[in-house]
Amino acid sequence: MKQVAPALVALVTFSGSALAADLPRKYAKPPAVAAAFVNWTGCYVAGGGGYGMWNQENSTFVDGPLRFQNADTITTGGRGYFGTVQAGCDYQFAAASERFVIGAFGDYDFASLTGRLTPSGFSMVGDEKMSSAWAVGGRLGWVATPSLLTYVSAGYTEATFDRTNFNLNFPPFGVAAGLYQEKRTYDGWFIGSGAEYALGFLPGLFWKTEYRFSDFNVGTNPIRDTASGLPIGFSEDSKKYVHTVRSELVYRFNSSGPAADVTSPAYLKAPPAPTPLTNWTGCHVGGGGGYGLWNQDNTTYIDGPTRTRFSDTATTGGRGFFGTVQGGCDYQFAAAGAAFVVGAFGDYDIGSLKGQLSPPRFGIVGEEKMSSAWAGGGRLGWLATPSLLTYFSVGYTEASFDRTDFTLNAAPFGRPSGVFMDKRTYRGWFIGAGEEHALKIVPGLFWKTEYRFSEFDTATNAVRDTATGLSVGASIDSEKWVHAVRSQLVYRFNWGGGPVVAKY
Repeated sequence: MKQVAPALVALVTFSGSALAADLPRKYAKPPAVAAAFVNWTGCYVAGGGGYGMWNQENSTFVDGPLRFQNADTITTGGRGYFGTVQAGCDYQFAAASERFVIGAFGDYDFASLTGRLTPSGFSMVGDEKMSSAWAVGGRLGWVATPSLLTYVSAGYTEATFDRTNFNLNFPPFGVAAGLYQEKRTYDGWFIGSGAEYALGFLPGLFWKTEYRFSDFNVGTNPIRDTASGLPIGFSEDSKKYVHTVRSELVYRFNSSGPAADVTSPAYLKAPPAPTPLTNWTGCHVGGGGGYGLWNQDNTTYIDGPTRTRFSDTATTGGRGFFGTVQGGCDYQFAAAGAAFVVGAFGDYDIGSLKGQLSPPRFGIVGEEKMSSAWAGGGRLGWLATPSLLTYFSVGYTEASFDRTDFTLNAAPFGRPSGVFMDKRTYRGWFIGAGEEHALKIVPGLFWKTEYRFSEFDTATNAVRDTATGLSVGASIDSEKWVHAVRSQLVYRFNWGGGPVVAKY
């Protein structure tokens, strides 16, 4: 496995309370006492890291008094790790017998999210790296337990991409093209979701994990001569999208002081009367949807008795929405004074995650779409409350990409090139994390959200003649990676049972 992505997603879940399935079957109501609390009101600092993936839509233009597009739009991208620091302040308040947190924050990322850029219409390639990003925004969260906060976030962000020095994209590789694109900062917005948890072994120490999607405005990047620094009369318009998942240690300066709402009934009331328990043991079905982004590293080869590399490696990609259905079974058990769930599942996605593929050195472009995927795996989770499960998942996955019919990558656009790349299925593995929550509105109904990272094996795709279906003597080696976040409603067939002792 060439890439190992840190994966932990968090989501916002809403109210709903029930008791667990694997505890003794006699209800014992304790006296009303003030529960142990964590004060979420106050300021904090944080530091950590994460993994991210970005895609962009690039279009090449001829500059001048009348600027016009001379090469079709293609999708390129990159991926990698980053470190992050953050500071912010929160305020805790009570409403509708629940506890909520509102806050503001700012963070800065030191990054190395790198891809191999081939500008549309040019036979050259270079490293394009997102080296830093910063964001300011706000968040609104629900205190699921006194020590666990789930939240959504949104705000403004900027990302900086370093200078790209190009090499010629043909043998011998590594020869300077004498051209470059200057360092550029893009501005945009982000939306995210996460969870933060108070660690018990050190006062004030918390652990936070967040998924974040960012959308940046179009930036125009002139292609410049290396010797003089002057534009050569061509430029690229670039529209960028970034997915990240980040995990941080947080120190809060007022974690043990009195919270604004600590004397509210939500903290002082006794447990409610016996209610139908949430039994996590049993089977389930689910359905929903999500959004995903994929990258791939493509290298062109000349086929024959001796297969020869014809191009340098370039990074392309795609993105889009998908629907999903799932079935599985879980088993709830107790260990070390806590409740856990282990299970197995399978799911199938019907998607439209697509990008504009331009194979290196071919001068052609076509839509490449991930149309479906399936996965089988297992999960292990911890019951943060009787009705809230947080979990990790891992398993095997396959993804199918539809046939790509190419057109010529020159104006006028859309003219058939006479070649195509056939439909192909890729095999690999995935790792993910998520949360599942029992909803009050319908017995047996749950809501689940999961972040998932998938890596697929390299596959060889022959470029074929449209008229005959035969290979033209060239092929593309492709290795793919996918980020996806999914949310679905789940129905459990064995959700209920008798009253239990409240030991949570």
